[in-house]
Amino acid sequence: MGITEIGEMNRPTPRVSVIVPCFNEQDNIQHCVDQIMKVFWAAQIPYEVLVVNDGSTDDTLKRAHSLLKSSSLVRVIDLGENCGKTIALKEGVRRARGDIVAFFDADLQYSPKDLITMIARLGDGLDFVNGTRDYNGYGASRTALSRLYNRVVRFLFRMELRDSNCGIKVLRREAVDADTMFNYGLPLIVPLLKIRGFESTEVPVMLHERKNGESKYFQDGHFLGGSKNIRDITYHSMMLLNLLAHAPFESMRQAVAQREA
Repeated sequence: MGITEIGEMNRPTPRVSVIVPCFNEQDNIQHCVDQIMKVFWAAQIPYEVLVVNDGSTDDTLKRAHSLLKSSSLVRVIDLGENCGKTIALKEGVRRARGDIVAFFDADLQYSPKDLITMIARLGDGLDFVNGTRDYNGYGASRTALSRLYNRVVRFLFRMELRDSNCGIKVLRREAVDADTMFNYGLPLIVPLLKIRGFESTEVPVMLHERKNGESKYFQDGHFLGGSKNIRDITYHSMMLLNLLAHAPFESMRQAVAQREA
């Protein structure tokens, strides 16, 4: 990958690094970052926004670069090719400078106000906070598939978990390991961290309908959401079984790390 980065690196270390992966979100990215900046300024929380362009073929990168002219709190990372959301988040995590790392989707289906609520919950001694969607922005079939997957995760890992694959998450730096936390895919970050012994909670977040652009995963009106979604279901099912098999090792990994710290 020919990764490039543009943005101010000499500012004081922020408290929160908000990572925004984006692929073909030219009509959303500016408004998305503006909303994030507005709510963090109102909450008086020192922050930075890392926009990670995942090989967009539209004007997403150009519009992201235009944000640099109006704010030194924005950094733009360009992957140079389409690598997928997992890699985009991973590269964002590698470059994040904050003590808290937040994941936020560029499609404006979530509200950045919920990030502020989730960050506040970290003050309760938790290591990470996961959003749980109300599904108001999804159709019946997509909602049913997502809820079924979450039931399976709850059953297999014996944990209280309502929404493993919500796109909005907040994590303390201690829980973030860019080299290993994405090993089993995005939907399994939450159970993986739970297995490793990190304390968490879930916070209800509002899900809005997408107004611009198209979903990168689910195609309404197609069987099981279309061929790409079927491939994703197959892949994540395999990763789920992989994590289940490696759960004892993952639990031991964190215990060893704590002893060596």
